[in-house]
Amino acid sequence: MTALDVSTRWPLKPLRRLATIKSSNVDKVMEEGEQTVRLCNYVDVYYNDRITDEIEFNTGSAKPQEIAKFTLRAGDVIITKDSETPDDIAVPALVEQSAEGVVCGYHLAILRSKPSEVFGPYLFWALKAKPAREAFANAAQGVTRYGLTLNGIGSIDISLPDLDTQRSIVAFLDRETARIDELIAKKQRQVVLLDQRARQAVIEIVMGHDGRAGSSVETGLEYMPRIPAHWMMRRAGHLFRQVGEPNTDDLPVLSVSIHTGISDRQLDDEERDRKVNLIEDRSSYKRVRPGYLAYNMMRAWQGAVGVSTVDGAVSPAYVVAKPISDLYSPYYQFLLRTPPFIEQMRQGSKGITDFRLRLYWEQFKLIMLPVPPLDEQKRIAQKAEHEISYAAQVAAKVSLSVERLKERRAALITAAVTGELDIRQTAVVTTTKADRLKFRVVVGAEIIHRHQDNPRFGRVKLQKELYLAEAHVGISELQGNYLREAAGPLDRALIDETEKALETQGFYCARQQDGIGGAVRYTPLPKAGHHVVDLTSILGPRMEALRNLISLLSDLDRRQVEAVATLYAVWNDALMDGEQPDDAAIISGVLTEWHAEKGEKFSEGDLRVRLAWMKRQGLVPRGQGPRTAHTMTRDMFS
Repeated sequence: MTALDVSTRWPLKPLRRLATIKSSNVDKVMEEGEQTVRLCNYVDVYYNDRITDEIEFNTGSAKPQEIAKFTLRAGDVIITKDSETPDDIAVPALVEQSAEGVVCGYHLAILRSKPSEVFGPYLFWALKAKPAREAFANAAQGVTRYGLTLNGIGSIDISLPDLDTQRSIVAFLDRETARIDELIAKKQRQVVLLDQRARQAVIEIVMGHDGRAGSSVETGLEYMPRIPAHWMMRRAGHLFRQVGEPNTDDLPVLSVSIHTGISDRQLDDEERDRKVNLIEDRSSYKRVRPGYLAYNMMRAWQGAVGVSTVDGAVSPAYVVAKPISDLYSPYYQFLLRTPPFIEQMRQGSKGITDFRLRLYWEQFKLIMLPVPPLDEQKRIAQKAEHEISYAAQVAAKVSLSVERLKERRAALITAAVTGELDIRQTAVVTTTKADRLKFRVVVGAEIIHRHQDNPRFGRVKLQKELYLAEAHVGISELQGNYLREAAGPLDRALIDETEKALETQGFYCARQQDGIGGAVRYTPLPKAGHHVVDLTSILGPRMEALRNLISLLSDLDRRQVEAVATLYAVWNDALMDGEQPDDAAIISGVLTEWHAEKGEKFSEGDLRVRLAWMKRQGLVPRGQGPRTAHTMTRDMFS
């Protein structure tokens, strides 16, 4: 059997004892006597965690006996059994009910779990964990391509808790990975929006539409109908002259990209093989100097134009042009890469289809270009560069955050299926509204009961301790929706519902002895203390953790508990974003990103003292539980 590198609390069993394993041979080739079927192919599995009816399955054909053998059922796990690298094999996908009746295609294997041994969705998560991934890589056979035999698949050991624990793990991972996936998608959308915003800003700047130019005049051109009154319009041939300076062998070979313009460094061997048809005799290559304009004749219609910042050489397929008037070339790089001017280059290109288009100098030189004053060209180019650079820097940070989230997702899966993470304290239990209310009443009653003789206790402390009970102790059944309010994490509906139920059920009554606006105290009713009957049964091992939390916070006043809960929430939210914030980042999050009043209530020194106390007491978040929702207007790209 294949050994696991990660320790596990549970016994290991080989896949052959947990599931029937079938390797499909159904392909897309239509043969006589076969029936038409919807076919689940390699890419459907490789790119999707779930096989659902939303996937656009290809049409294939299969014999009746193949259809009977390889038709998918809900709960099946499909894995890819071939790959170009051993570390990218046995990628699993879980079949949902909506995909029943689809036939499994070639290069895939079906794992149909034995209900008495393993829950199908748990098997899916177990196969995504690090131990299984490493075991499959070791079992893969091949040199240039790798494959898994049925025996190799069956030999993989899986960590196997009891069925109830398997279901709890599935519920936990379904929820937590969905949350991470949603955050990843949000961050990826931010990168796209950031790029779009930067590009639009550049268009407005280089076209003179940024509001700084004052009055404007008509040009008579459809693609640039108006320009600032002090600008001129000139044909490209009046600003640049085509040149063909010979190359010398020691010049670096550069390229022109549709994304970044002209490179400023020598292409490495791999890039040359991919991008440039490099011939032994470089004499036909063209020299470019700093400030020269160059464009790829075959890809100008896609925006492959730029200005060189270094001495170098470009392919014979490029047109090189030298400035012949007093102008700042980088301005024209930004201008020519905007959609209106890319379209002008496309219209000037010759060819039957897009991929045969060529933009020759005779057509390029006829394009009308704006000519701002020289100092304005420089200012515009610098501003455009700033927009692009800022977007790239922020996008890099967001992309790094996405990678950290993906790493956290993978680590979470491994920790859950190996028992490293105690699901009993973190898994979400699906509750009805009545069940949720029961948890709120019992937990709220316990907090009040433990503080009944504490003069520092009131509604604010109850609010913060309910949040920490959910976020830190893991009582997810409270199901709070916490806003970043002035006094810390707050779910008004949770507090209202809890207080009303506590009074209705005869435990405690909330009273403002000094009238509206005064402190809220809780008066015992006849059933005060009787909640303990239900406390052990519904919380289990979490009861002791809750009591420890209440005891830890008992000596803190309202302001101190507010600081602790807010620091905890900022820290916890950052961990869920895949970040590892230091003390300065956590404190800054409280003072600048939480609520406008925080900076008035707390100094950096106050928060630093309280944060150090939290660490000494072990009140440290794990990046789990409820996320707090922003109430301040924030820069989406910050």
